[in-house]
Amino acid sequence: MMGLAWGREWLRKSFFPSFLFIFCIPLGAQADFITVPLQHLVCWLVEVVSHYILAIDVIRVGTQLIDPSGAYRYDVAPACSGIRSLIVIFLLATVYGFFAFQSLWRRVLLMALAFPFAVLGNLARMLLIIIVAEMWGQNAGLYVHDSSVFSLVPYIPAIIGLLAVGRWLEENGSRVQGPDARCQVPGPDGKEEA
Repeated sequence: MMGLAWGREWLRKSFFPSFLFIFCIPLGAQADFITVPLQHLVCWLVEVVSHYILAIDVIRVGTQLIDPSGAYRYDVAPACSGIRSLIVIFLLATVYGFFAFQSLWRRVLLMALAFPFAVLGNLARMLLIIIVAEMWGQNAGLYVHDSSVFSLVPYIPAIIGLLAVGRWLEENGSRVQGPDARCQVPGPDGKEEA
């Protein structure tokens, strides 16, 4: 409809900024199909990493992470599933991909990587809570959970990952489309010109 009023060029240029408004829509209970699997995935990953890499005993019961000695007990609520960081990281990947790349597959790749990077970031945050609780108890873990500074932890690996992949894609693209990849066409005298 807007394209009819102001033309196709205006519609083409305003599509992406208008598309970003989708991230302003509150999901609420409609996000349960994402939050519940995210809760279970993060709890499972915390249990596996704690046992096999950090040598910390953690018992997982559904979405609860429990110390066998009773030093701490945490329930990974839907708000702690990583849905917020997933939405923010997906938004960052979308904006970064749109401004950094012309090709659709590079943009889609960055947007698709938002999910594993968000899970990795939320895993880092939950592991930090478990490590602190293991060392200093339940209240110390709750402090990390409630701290505004430590709430930024999920975004650090995600942003670093997006920037690293973006840089790799830029270098890979410039190598393919660099100055050595120019077309050579024969000139009027038969010699090739750039």
